Amino acid sequence: MNHKFALFAVCAILCGSLSACADSSDSDHVATGSAPSSSSTSGQQPTADSAGQSGTDGSPQAAVIPKGGGKFSAEKALYEIYSRTDIGDEEKVAQMMRQIAGINWTTYNQISGQKSLETVEYLYNQLDKIETGDYPNIVRADNGTDGASAESYAAILAELYTREPSKFIEALAGLKTPSQIESVVSHLAYGLSYQDTAQIKAKLEQLKQTGSLSEGERKVADQLLDRLDHPY
Repeated sequence: MNHKFALFAVCAILCGSLSACADSSDSDHVATGSAPSSSSTSGQQPTADSAGQSGTDGSPQAAVIPKGGGKFSAEKALYEIYSRTDIGDEEKVAQMMRQIAGINWTTYNQISGQKSLETVEYLYNQLDKIETGDYPNIVRADNGTDGASAESYAAILAELYTREPSKFIEALAGLKTPSQIESVVSHLAYGLSYQDTAQIKAKLEQLKQTGSLSEGERKVADQLLDRLDHPY
Protein backbone atom coordinates (compact mmCIF):
# COMPACT_ATOMS: atom_id res chain seq x y z
CA MET A 1 0.00 0.00 0.00
CA ASN A 2 2.78 2.44 0.85
CA HIS A 3 4.53 1.80 -2.46
CA LYS A 4 1.34 2.48 -4.45
CA PHE A 5 0.73 5.69 -2.60
CA ALA A 6 4.27 6.87 -3.23
CA LEU A 7 3.96 6.09 -6.95
CA PHE A 8 0.69 7.99 -7.15
CA ALA A 9 2.25 11.04 -5.47
CA VAL A 10 5.18 11.07 -7.90
CA CYS A 11 2.82 10.93 -10.90
CA ALA A 12 0.80 13.82 -9.54
CA ILE A 13 3.90 15.93 -9.06
CA LEU A 14 5.14 15.18 -12.58
CA CYS A 15 1.78 16.01 -14.15
CA GLY A 16 1.63 19.31 -12.30
CA SER A 17 5.10 20.27 -13.47
CA LEU A 18 4.30 19.49 -17.10
CA SER A 19 1.11 21.54 -16.93
CA ALA A 20 2.97 24.50 -15.48
CA CYS A 21 5.58 24.34 -18.26
CA ALA A 22 2.88 24.28 -20.91
CA ASP A 23 1.14 27.30 -19.36
CA SER A 24 4.44 29.20 -19.23
CA SER A 25 5.17 28.40 -22.91
CA ASP A 26 1.73 29.62 -24.00
CA SER A 27 2.12 32.77 -21.96
CA ASP A 28 5.50 33.53 -23.54
CA HIS A 29 4.10 32.93 -27.02
CA VAL A 30 1.20 35.32 -26.48
CA ALA A 31 3.46 38.03 -25.07
CA THR A 32 5.84 37.74 -28.00
CA GLY A 33 3.07 37.81 -30.59
CA SER A 34 1.30 40.78 -29.05
CA ALA A 35 4.17 43.23 -29.60
CA PRO A 36 4.47 44.82 -33.07
CA SER A 37 7.48 43.64 -35.03
CA SER A 38 10.25 46.19 -35.45
CA SER A 39 10.51 45.18 -39.10
CA SER A 40 6.86 45.96 -39.83
CA THR A 41 6.54 47.68 -43.19
CA SER A 42 4.09 50.15 -41.70
CA GLY A 43 6.94 51.67 -39.72
CA GLN A 44 9.38 51.98 -42.61
CA GLN A 45 10.19 55.32 -44.16
CA PRO A 46 10.19 55.53 -47.96
CA THR A 47 13.61 55.98 -49.52
CA ALA A 48 14.67 58.23 -52.37
CA ASP A 49 14.05 55.35 -54.76
CA SER A 50 10.36 55.44 -53.85
CA ALA A 51 9.90 59.12 -54.63
CA GLY A 52 7.39 59.55 -57.38
CA GLN A 53 6.15 55.96 -57.11
CA SER A 54 2.79 54.68 -55.97
CA GLY A 55 2.44 52.89 -52.64
CA THR A 56 1.48 49.24 -52.39
CA ASP A 57 -2.11 50.26 -51.80
CA GLY A 58 -2.14 52.29 -55.00
CA SER A 59 -1.97 55.68 -53.28
CA PRO A 60 0.70 58.14 -54.48
CA GLN A 61 3.66 58.79 -52.21
CA ALA A 62 5.11 62.24 -51.69
CA ALA A 63 8.59 62.81 -53.04
CA VAL A 64 11.24 62.11 -50.43
CA ILE A 65 14.17 64.40 -49.87
CA PRO A 66 17.07 62.08 -49.04
CA LYS A 67 19.48 62.92 -46.25
CA GLY A 68 22.99 62.39 -47.54
CA GLY A 69 22.09 59.22 -49.40
CA GLY A 70 25.05 59.33 -51.76
CA LYS A 71 26.79 61.59 -54.24
CA PHE A 72 23.78 61.93 -56.56
CA SER A 73 21.03 61.99 -53.91
CA ALA A 74 19.90 65.62 -54.36
CA GLU A 75 19.94 65.45 -58.14
CA LYS A 76 18.26 62.05 -58.11
CA ALA A 77 15.49 63.33 -55.84
CA LEU A 78 14.88 66.32 -58.10
CA TYR A 79 14.66 64.10 -61.17
CA GLU A 80 12.24 61.73 -59.44
CA ILE A 81 10.00 64.67 -58.56
CA TYR A 82 10.17 65.97 -62.13
CA SER A 83 9.32 62.49 -63.46
CA ARG A 84 6.17 62.11 -61.36
CA THR A 85 2.92 61.70 -63.27
CA ASP A 86 0.59 61.32 -60.28
CA ILE A 87 0.58 65.01 -59.32
CA GLY A 88 -0.30 68.24 -61.11
CA ASP A 89 2.13 70.91 -62.25
CA GLU A 90 1.47 73.19 -59.27
CA GLU A 91 2.43 70.55 -56.73
CA LYS A 92 5.33 69.32 -58.86
CA VAL A 93 6.84 72.80 -59.15
CA ALA A 94 6.38 73.39 -55.42
CA GLN A 95 8.25 70.17 -54.65
CA MET A 96 10.98 70.95 -57.17
CA MET A 97 11.50 74.38 -55.64
CA ARG A 98 12.02 72.79 -52.23
CA GLN A 99 14.69 70.52 -53.71
CA ILE A 100 16.44 72.68 -56.29
CA ALA A 101 18.88 74.71 -54.15
CA GLY A 102 22.45 73.53 -54.62
CA ILE A 103 21.65 71.30 -57.59
CA ASN A 104 24.49 70.63 -60.01
CA TRP A 105 22.96 70.44 -63.49
CA THR A 106 25.90 68.54 -64.97
CA THR A 107 25.35 65.79 -62.41
CA TYR A 108 21.60 66.01 -62.96
CA ASN A 109 22.14 65.58 -66.69
CA GLN A 110 24.09 62.37 -66.09
CA ILE A 111 21.55 60.69 -63.86
CA SER A 112 18.47 61.89 -65.79
CA GLY A 113 19.55 60.72 -69.23
CA GLN A 114 20.46 64.17 -70.57
CA LYS A 115 17.31 65.96 -69.38
CA SER A 116 18.75 69.09 -67.79
CA LEU A 117 17.54 71.33 -70.60
CA GLU A 118 14.12 69.68 -70.66
CA THR A 119 13.75 70.17 -66.90
CA VAL A 120 14.86 73.81 -66.90
CA GLU A 121 12.55 74.57 -69.82
CA TYR A 122 9.70 72.90 -67.93
CA LEU A 123 10.29 75.31 -65.03
CA TYR A 124 10.38 78.25 -67.44
CA ASN A 125 6.98 77.20 -68.81
CA GLN A 126 5.65 77.01 -65.23
CA LEU A 127 6.93 80.41 -64.09
CA ASP A 128 3.51 81.44 -62.81
CA LYS A 129 3.74 78.64 -60.22
CA ILE A 130 7.08 79.78 -58.79
CA GLU A 131 6.44 81.83 -55.65
CA THR A 132 8.39 84.80 -54.30
CA GLY A 133 9.39 82.63 -51.37
CA ASP A 134 11.13 80.31 -53.83
CA TYR A 135 13.63 82.99 -54.92
CA PRO A 136 16.31 82.01 -52.34
CA ASN A 137 16.23 78.45 -53.69
CA ILE A 138 16.16 79.25 -57.41
CA VAL A 139 19.20 81.56 -57.15
CA ARG A 140 21.10 78.66 -55.59
CA ALA A 141 20.51 76.48 -58.63
CA ASP A 142 22.95 77.85 -61.19
CA ASN A 143 25.72 75.24 -60.76
CA GLY A 144 26.59 73.32 -63.90
CA THR A 145 24.28 75.08 -66.33
CA ASP A 146 25.70 75.10 -69.83
CA GLY A 147 24.68 76.16 -73.32
CA ALA A 148 20.93 76.08 -73.87
CA SER A 149 20.18 75.14 -70.27
CA ALA A 150 22.16 78.19 -69.10
CA GLU A 151 20.12 80.42 -71.41
CA SER A 152 16.84 78.96 -70.15
CA TYR A 153 17.96 79.35 -66.54
CA ALA A 154 18.93 82.98 -67.26
CA ALA A 155 15.49 83.55 -68.76
CA ILE A 156 13.87 82.20 -65.58
CA LEU A 157 15.94 84.56 -63.43
CA ALA A 158 15.11 87.54 -65.63
CA GLU A 159 11.37 86.88 -65.49
CA LEU A 160 11.39 86.42 -61.72
CA TYR A 161 13.51 89.53 -61.20
CA THR A 162 11.15 91.58 -63.37
CA ARG A 163 8.23 90.38 -61.29
CA GLU A 164 9.68 91.63 -57.97
CA PRO A 165 13.14 93.24 -58.22
CA SER A 166 13.53 94.00 -54.52
CA LYS A 167 12.71 90.44 -53.44
CA PHE A 168 15.05 89.02 -56.04
CA ILE A 169 17.92 91.27 -54.95
CA GLU A 170 17.22 90.25 -51.36
CA ALA A 171 17.57 86.60 -52.36
CA LEU A 172 20.82 87.34 -54.22
CA ALA A 173 22.27 89.15 -51.20
CA GLY A 174 21.54 86.04 -49.14
CA LEU A 175 24.00 83.91 -51.13
CA LYS A 176 26.98 82.75 -49.08
CA THR A 177 29.94 83.82 -51.19
CA PRO A 178 30.82 86.69 -53.56
CA SER A 179 31.55 84.15 -56.31
CA GLN A 180 28.02 82.76 -56.02
CA ILE A 181 26.56 86.25 -56.25
CA GLU A 182 28.74 87.08 -59.27
CA SER A 183 27.70 83.88 -61.06
CA VAL A 184 23.97 84.45 -60.59
CA VAL A 185 24.23 88.18 -61.39
CA SER A 186 25.97 87.20 -64.61
CA HIS A 187 23.13 84.83 -65.55
CA LEU A 188 20.55 87.41 -64.55
CA ALA A 189 22.14 90.21 -66.59
CA TYR A 190 22.28 87.94 -69.62
CA GLY A 191 18.58 87.14 -69.25
CA LEU A 192 17.69 90.81 -68.79
CA SER A 193 19.70 91.78 -71.87
CA TYR A 194 16.75 90.67 -74.01
CA GLN A 195 14.62 93.36 -72.38
CA ASP A 196 14.95 97.16 -72.35
CA THR A 197 18.08 97.40 -70.21
CA ALA A 198 17.89 101.21 -70.00
CA GLN A 199 14.50 100.94 -68.37
CA ILE A 200 15.68 98.15 -66.08
CA LYS A 201 18.64 100.26 -64.93
CA ALA A 202 16.44 103.29 -64.33
CA LYS A 203 14.09 101.28 -62.12
CA LEU A 204 17.03 99.76 -60.28
CA GLU A 205 18.53 103.19 -59.59
CA GLN A 206 15.15 104.31 -58.32
CA LEU A 207 14.99 101.28 -56.04
CA LYS A 208 18.39 102.18 -54.61
CA GLN A 209 17.25 105.71 -53.85
CA THR A 210 14.23 104.63 -51.84
CA GLY A 211 16.52 103.53 -49.04
CA SER A 212 14.70 100.24 -48.62
CA LEU A 213 17.73 98.13 -49.57
CA SER A 214 20.25 96.91 -47.02
CA GLU A 215 23.95 97.55 -47.52
CA GLY A 216 24.45 94.06 -48.91
CA GLU A 217 21.49 94.45 -51.25
CA ARG A 218 22.82 97.80 -52.51
CA LYS A 219 26.11 96.11 -53.38
CA VAL A 220 24.22 93.48 -55.36
CA ALA A 221 22.27 96.22 -57.14
CA ASP A 222 25.54 97.95 -58.08
CA GLN A 223 26.94 94.66 -59.39
CA LEU A 224 23.87 94.16 -61.53
CA LEU A 225 23.98 97.74 -62.85
CA ASP A 226 27.60 97.23 -63.85
CA ARG A 227 26.95 93.85 -65.40
CA LEU A 228 24.03 95.15 -67.46
CA ASP A 229 26.52 97.33 -69.36
CA HIS A 230 28.33 94.20 -70.58
CA PRO A 231 26.08 91.17 -70.10
CA TYR A 232 27.83 88.85 -72.59
